[in-house]
Amino acid sequence: MQSHGDYPKDIVTVERSTEQSDGKRVVTAVANQSEEKAVLAAMSFMDAFNAADPKAARECLNYPHARVGADGTLVISETADNQMPAGFFSIFQQRTGWNHSCWDLREVIQSSETKVHLKVTFSRYRADGSLIGTYPSIWVMTEQDGHWGIKMRSSFAA
Repeated sequence: MQSHGDYPKDIVTVERSTEQSDGKRVVTAVANQSEEKAVLAAMSFMDAFNAADPKAARECLNYPHARVGADGTLVISETADNQMPAGFFSIFQQRTGWNHSCWDLREVIQSSETKVHLKVTFSRYRADGSLIGTYPSIWVMTEQDGHWGIKMRSSFAA
C-alpha cells in the first residue's frame, strides 16, 4: 500500500509497571492511514482493558470476534454480548492479581487498506508492579463498516 501525507511515522507510548516507575518507550512505525488506525484501535482496547471497562473494550472489537487461547482453544464471539460478561474484570483480578497491562511491542507485520496484522507483546502486572507474565500475540485488525477493531487475537495469555 502506498504511503501518503505524513507517513511513515511513529506512534509512541510510555509504559510503566507502576505510576512511580521509569517509563519504557514503545514505538510503532506505521506506513499509512490504515496501519495508524489499526494501531490506535489496538491501543484503545488496551486502554479500555486497563480501565476495567468491558463496554469500551467490546467496542474495540469487530464481530464475529475470534480468540485462540494459550492452549489452542478457539473461542468465537458472534456479538459483543458474548464478550467479557458481567463481573469479568472482578473475576480476572481475583484469579490473577492483575492490576494493569503494558505494551512491550507493537509491530505492523502486514497490511492492506482494510486489514492489518500486528505482532504485539504485552505484560500483565500486579498493583505493586510485580510481573504476572509477558505474552506474545498476533492480532488481526480489520475495518468493518468504517470501524477499525480487533477481529482476531491469538496469544499465549490465559
